[in-house]
Amino acid sequence: MATTLTDLHPPITMATTLTDLHPDIIHTHILPRLDGPSLSATATASSSLKSLCSDDTLWFPISQSTFPSTTHPHVNSVISTFPSGHRSFFLDSFPTITTDLTHRNPRRSWSHTKYDHPSCNLHPSSHSSPSQLISTVDICYQNDVIFSKPMFTDITSHFLSSGFLTELSEDNPTRTRLDPTRIQNDPTRIRPGAGTGSDPFRIARPIDLTVDEIAGADAATLRHLKESVKLNWIIIDPTRKRACNLSSIKAVSARQDWVTNESIIRYATVLPGCDPDEIVRCRIQVVLGVGEKGVGLYVKEVVMKVQDMDGVCVNGVEFLKIVEGVMMEVNGVRRKVGDDEERLRCCRVFKELKREKKEWEKMKEEKKEMVIWLNYVAIFVSFCFCVYFLLLLLKNCKT
Repeated sequence: MATTLTDLHPPITMATTLTDLHPDIIHTHILPRLDGPSLSATATASSSLKSLCSDDTLWFPISQSTFPSTTHPHVNSVISTFPSGHRSFFLDSFPTITTDLTHRNPRRSWSHTKYDHPSCNLHPSSHSSPSQLISTVDICYQNDVIFSKPMFTDITSHFLSSGFLTELSEDNPTRTRLDPTRIQNDPTRIRPGAGTGSDPFRIARPIDLTVDEIAGADAATLRHLKESVKLNWIIIDPTRKRACNLSSIKAVSARQDWVTNESIIRYATVLPGCDPDEIVRCRIQVVLGVGEKGVGLYVKEVVMKVQDMDGVCVNGVEFLKIVEGVMMEVNGVRRKVGDDEERLRCCRVFKELKREKKEWEKMKEEKKEMVIWLNYVAIFVSFCFCVYFLLLLLKNCKT
C-alpha cells in the first residue's frame, strides 16, 4: 500500500480561537489593535475576554483618539471617576441617541403649557444637580480632526432660568461672527475664552477644499460636506458620572448662506421633553467660513440649542431634566450605533408634528375669533332688543 504524505506528517492541530491563546498575548498584542466597537463586541464572547477587555489602559487611547477633546486634564480626571473609567465613557458616548416615538402622543401636550407638568417646574435638588456640565466637541472631516474643544459650563441661577444655547465661536477678531439676530428669544450664550494659541487642548484646522470666493460652495461640495463632516457633541455630568452624545454624528442637511458666503451644516436629534408626551429637538449648527481666495474652509462657529415644537429654547432646568433622561435611557431613549434610518425618521416625524401643531394652533385661533365674533353679534342683538323693548315701554307709558 502506498504511503501518503499525510501518513508521514500527521496534521498539526493549531489554536483557532482567542481563548486558546495565553491571556498576556491577547492583552498585549491583539486587543490594543481593536477599535472601540470591536473591543466591546469581543468582551461579549466569554467571561475571560470580558475581564481582559475591561482594562482601562485599552479604552484610554481609544477614547482619546475618538474624542480628542477628552485629552484635557480636567476632562480626563472626570472620566477616570466613571464606574469603569474610559470604557464607561466610550460606551455612553459612542452610540447615537434615538427616541422611540411609537407609544408617544405629543398631540396631548398641545392643549396645555409645558409648565403644567410637575417635572418641568421641579428645581434640581442640590444633591442630584451637577455644579458643572462639561461639553466636548469634536468635528472630523474624512477621519481628520478639524475642530476640537472642551467647554465647562457652571450651573448658576442665571443658567437655570435662561434659554439654553451653547456657542463655540472662532476667536480671531478679524473674522465676522454669526449675526446675533439669527438667535431667537435672546437665549444665554456661553463662549469659551481661549483661542488656539492660548489653549493647547483646542484643535482648529482648515478643510482642504477650494470653493468660489464669492459664490461659496456649490451643490456638489455641499453634498460632499454633508457626507464627510462628522460631529460629536458629548455632555458629561461629573455628579452622575454619565455622558451622552447629543449629536446625530452624521449631518441631516447642508446649505449655503449666499448673504454671508458661509456653508451651514446641521445635525439634529429628537429627544423627550419634560412632559412625557412632549418631544424636543437638539439642533447643532456648524458654520464653515471660506479662506482667502476661496482656499480652505474653516470652522467659524458651532451652535447647539434645544427647542420645542414652537421653536422656543428650553431653559437650564428643562435642559438638565432632558439630559438626565437621555443619560439614564428613560422615556423611550436608546443608544444605538449607526441607526441612521431611525434617526432620520424621528426628524421627519418631528417636522410633521411641528407642521400639524401650527395648523392646530391656527384652527384654535380661528375658533377663538369665531367665538369672539359671535359674542359681539349676541351683544349687538341683545342691545337692539333692549332698545326695542325700551321704546315699547316708553310708548305704553305715554298712552
